[in-house]
Amino acid sequence: MATSSAGQPRPAGGRLCTNPVRLGFIGCGHVSAEYFQSCGMHREIELLACTDLNSALAEQQAERFKIPRVQSPEELLSDPDVEIVVNLTPPTVHADVSVAAIRAGKHVFSEKPLATTLAQADRILAAAREAGVMVGCAPATFLGGPLQTLRKVIDDGWIGEPRAAATFFSFRGGEYWHPNIDPFYAKGGGPMLDIGCYLISTLISVFGPASRVAAVAKRFSDTRPRPNGTPGVDDIKVEVSTHATGTIEFKSGPVATMITSWEMWASRLPFIEIYGTQGTVSVPYDDVWGGQPVVRRGELGDLAYIPTRPGGGTWREAPATHNNQAHRAVAIADMASALRAGTPFRANQDLAYHTLEIMLAFDESSERNEHVPIQSTCERPPALLPVAAGQPVRFD
Repeated sequence: MATSSAGQPRPAGGRLCTNPVRLGFIGCGHVSAEYFQSCGMHREIELLACTDLNSALAEQQAERFKIPRVQSPEELLSDPDVEIVVNLTPPTVHADVSVAAIRAGKHVFSEKPLATTLAQADRILAAAREAGVMVGCAPATFLGGPLQTLRKVIDDGWIGEPRAAATFFSFRGGEYWHPNIDPFYAKGGGPMLDIGCYLISTLISVFGPASRVAAVAKRFSDTRPRPNGTPGVDDIKVEVSTHATGTIEFKSGPVATMITSWEMWASRLPFIEIYGTQGTVSVPYDDVWGGQPVVRRGELGDLAYIPTRPGGGTWREAPATHNNQAHRAVAIADMASALRAGTPFRANQDLAYHTLEIMLAFDESSERNEHVPIQSTCERPPALLPVAAGQPVRFD
């Protein structure tokens, strides 16, 4: 069994650098295993402590991933060795947990979204300014190998000047695989806040900040059947839009079409496609990290009345410029590297706040039946340096 904070900690797993930043995780639920496993890929961070309201679950994860300290939430927040608190609690309590960690003097990295309302996000940012600490937020997928390769294809001019994008993320619903689905259909949940952030953060990485949103969002039913449950008795209560479609206009000029949905059994829609003046780059779906991008330059056949149908023409796989060994902890490692160097990092609070405002604007636009201007802004995150397979991610 893992020791408590008062016991002798076992050695932490993973690669360590001379002065890694030590992490304490609050929340050991469904997504925590992916974080714990990927921490060992980054020498900038050390997995030190974890806690969960279900102490048995925390003990189980600590044993599995060789986490030295299992603590109560209060012990973890007061532990002087913990520098960054990673907040993996349910979205509706992200703000409260993040603010508590900030007031304890900790830097915070939050699972997405930063909060479920802009008012809650404002609380987090105000507390961080007052305490002088850093705040980061998932998703980290735009830093993964395929989507950084996408970024380089566009930055290097392979498709000319980007003009438009189409982004789609849909499935039938997480109740068929997630062990605790009810919060996803409650206020603060829904497909836009849960999965829209993967698409939006990638679009910001490619185009920079957004200027306005026009959308339609809809809740099709008040309940959904619970798999293996009794119909009409165990149904899942639905309080949020389960299908959202709309457009995002970016300050740099391009316009993106976007759908997030838990109403679609299957589709042939692309995950992410970017359309430029000289061609197209398409990224297939492969988990949320994206598959290898393929590029097609404009051809004479595309100028015909009926353009070359899908599957025709010459689609070429873009050579990978970044390895895909980063995964969820890559943004925390980037934050840790910046903490030691005193420099900015990519998945920062401004990007998280801007992403949240864009996501919330889909419901607002639908309710108001008009465009919604985006008030916040952020810097376009710098691209990661290319690295070969097997090489560590470079954040400088």
